Amino acid sequence: MKSRKIAKRIGRAGQMAREKALASGQALKGPRGWIVVGTLAAYATLGTSQPALAAIGGKAEPGAVGTAATLPLKRFDIAAGPLDGAIAEYEKITGIKVKVVLPSGTLAGFTTQGVHGLYREDEAMQMLLKDTGLNYRTEDATTIAVGVQASDTVSVTASAADSVSMDKFTEPLLETPQSINVVPNFVLQDQGVSTLRDTLRNVPGISLAAGESGAQGDNLTIRGFTARNDIFLDGIRDFGSYYRDAFNYEQVDVLEGPSGVQFGRGSTGGVINQESKVPGASQFVHVDTQFGTDLNRRLTLDANTPLYPEMGGTAFRVNMMGQESGVAGRDGAEIRRFGLAPSVSVGLDDKTHATLSYEHLTADDTPDYGLPWQFNHLSGANRHSYFGFADENYLKTNDDILTLKVQHDFRPGLNIHTTARGANYPRQVQITESQICSNASQSVPVGTVVSALPTLAYNSTIACPYDANTPASEIGVVNRNQIQVKSVETDLWDQTEIAADFKIHGIRNDLVAGVEGGQETSNPIRYSYSQPYTSSSGATGTINSVPYTTLLDPNEAQPFSGNGYISSVVHTKADSTGIYFVDTMKLGHLFELSGGARWDYFNADYHVYTPVVPTSSAPAAFVSLSRLDKQPTYRAAFVYKPSSHGSVYFDWGTSFDPDAESLSLSAGLVNGNVKPEENETYEGGAKWSFLNERLMMEGAVFRTEKDNAHETDPTNSNDIVAAGNQLVKGVQLSVVGRLPEGMDLVAGYAYLDSDVIYSQFFPAAVGYPLANVPKQTFNLFVTHRLPWRLDGGLGGNYVGGRTASSTVPYVPTSYAPNPNGAGYIVTSVAMKQVPGYWIFNAMLKRSLGEKFDFQVNVNNLLNRYYIDLPHPSHLIPGAGANAQFGLNFKF
Repeated sequence: MKSRKIAKRIGRAGQMAREKALASGQALKGPRGWIVVGTLAAYATLGTSQPALAAIGGKAEPGAVGTAATLPLKRFDIAAGPLDGAIAEYEKITGIKVKVVLPSGTLAGFTTQGVHGLYREDEAMQMLLKDTGLNYRTEDATTIAVGVQASDTVSVTASAADSVSMDKFTEPLLETPQSINVVPNFVLQDQGVSTLRDTLRNVPGISLAAGESGAQGDNLTIRGFTARNDIFLDGIRDFGSYYRDAFNYEQVDVLEGPSGVQFGRGSTGGVINQESKVPGASQFVHVDTQFGTDLNRRLTLDANTPLYPEMGGTAFRVNMMGQESGVAGRDGAEIRRFGLAPSVSVGLDDKTHATLSYEHLTADDTPDYGLPWQFNHLSGANRHSYFGFADENYLKTNDDILTLKVQHDFRPGLNIHTTARGANYPRQVQITESQICSNASQSVPVGTVVSALPTLAYNSTIACPYDANTPASEIGVVNRNQIQVKSVETDLWDQTEIAADFKIHGIRNDLVAGVEGGQETSNPIRYSYSQPYTSSSGATGTINSVPYTTLLDPNEAQPFSGNGYISSVVHTKADSTGIYFVDTMKLGHLFELSGGARWDYFNADYHVYTPVVPTSSAPAAFVSLSRLDKQPTYRAAFVYKPSSHGSVYFDWGTSFDPDAESLSLSAGLVNGNVKPEENETYEGGAKWSFLNERLMMEGAVFRTEKDNAHETDPTNSNDIVAAGNQLVKGVQLSVVGRLPEGMDLVAGYAYLDSDVIYSQFFPAAVGYPLANVPKQTFNLFVTHRLPWRLDGGLGGNYVGGRTASSTVPYVPTSYAPNPNGAGYIVTSVAMKQVPGYWIFNAMLKRSLGEKFDFQVNVNNLLNRYYIDLPHPSHLIPGAGANAQFGLNFKF
């Protein structure tokens, strides 16, 4: 009886397989066809959890399922025809070995519809095998097997990222003469990363900083120079003041070194590009849930489905995110965010294809500006102290970004593409910044006579009664400076590029030329709670109308009070245009020579209204100014390729930073005639790949010098000159890999030597390091397959000590009366810096079948107390030890 049931199951499975082949026009004729059908029927009968493996003789690899979304896009141009020839072309494009597990000669009976366009490796293989009755399975890191299978497709093992999505880069990363660090999606998944800020901890040469008073959100430096306005989203500047979430990231690209030709203004140390997830040909649904300490709850959804095959390849994808959590070790701080990112692509199989995407991100956080400085070091405040008003502090952003990209391929190697964007970035902010004494306006050497002692930050008519050694228990006055802003930034932009390869006198050229332009606006309304004040002795100054608190016992539940007023109403509009090209010439198989140029037009109009300050006799004021900059930038590079697996290069480039670069700082435009900062970078390096591009390594030495650095006179904030010079030189190494046995690796090291080499207003700063530039940084995270279907990960970060200011690197710490007259003599000084730190993180993941896995991430394992985000006026500690537990679903 049992044998007859098995026979019937074999017969039904065989009939279904043959009908499928016949329906697709690929009838399996003769003995070979019946061999294939019999193979399928036999393994369909087994009903095991891994029928595909059995059918092609593969070996199970835990964790191999579900990696499709992390694979990089590659361009395929494989014509319809015999399948064996198409597979050979696929091997050339991807570097993956395809092993055919069929009787000898069987493959010659199959044909394919081909594949054309940008696809992941797994998507391209699916399209090649469409309607053939065949399928594939990963065998190891560099090999897949094709055969007759009775299960759904399992994705090809992902390689280390070897490309970026921006068409302005025509060469693979291995041959691109620039330090480019790609943080792929699998790294974000392993580490449980949820923000851009945490993503960038995997990149050497980047250091993070606290938000500024006028602009909140992600703030950082790249190779020693501020990059707050050098953040891009799919190749277009994303300058909104908000904290970016990683829920819609395919990967994050960090391009360090010369970038001015491709990206325009700014980009002194480099740029950051966020690559969004886009629709593809495969269907999947991923749901990730995360719960943890500090009341963390996070849910993300990533769903993709192909639509309407008759329309030439249409697909829809949606990503969603919701999160609520506290911050470990920081009482009062809370995170509440929601994100939605739908996108649709049409014409995936056609020469003309387009993607329309929309991203909405809402945040309603209780922000944290941390702890106060005590002259040159962190005060003795409790690590958990929150100096704000938990019920009155807020950071509300409501960002909307709509992007349309259209591309037409005239032929392989020739296309034109345009990207249009409209973005709106509203924000409302009220944040409390704790302060003890007023900041030193400049560094003064020992023996210098100063006219007055530091004053209380709360009341500038009172000399500060504390010094650098005052115990925390004796500091009874801590100012609560209120940063209150209501603003809307907007961006309307278009970028059109043509990419072409051609030959001139037998020399192949890869050219990208483009034109871009648009309008950016910023409209901040700022508030103040500082009132003019005259002391009983007749001294004049300001006093904060918000009540002060104490260092050891701040009361976050205290009702907020204070007399606030509008201090300024600003409208800044910048019209920009950029024209550029980059050409790469292939001088045989060993050498490449590239060069490019750009011309930028940047016209900024600035208007500020200053109302009457209550209790002051000063009249209202209105200032309207404009600044026009027309600036060229250049780039040149040489590449030597001693092997198909590596390259050695030299790169040179320039960039510039105009007065109104950020559209948020008004002081730089008050005199209206400050010329742009000019930057020049030299870089030499090498890149190498191993294990068929599964392991990518690169290293570089570099030198960047900034001329005409803008400086503000410490005695007159309206007097700004372009008279400073700054220098950063260093070494950088990085490794990213997806290795056999489930081993993933990301590591990096950077050594940065930064100096102020000339300063008109701050000569005492010459020879000291730039702000927020650690001498050394190191990052490492390794995951590996373990017994019992487990994957484990372990890693850490080291960040060296950092100064808080480039112009005031050290401050006076003690004084004595001047015996020769008025004033005080500085008797000691100290560096104003935060110490370096190590932190360690761990991960453990357990597969619960093909569709589920359970993951635990523990961050800051040793519960280190460290300053993560420094600022000249406040210090934000890093999160304490915390654990996140996730259950992930893949359908």
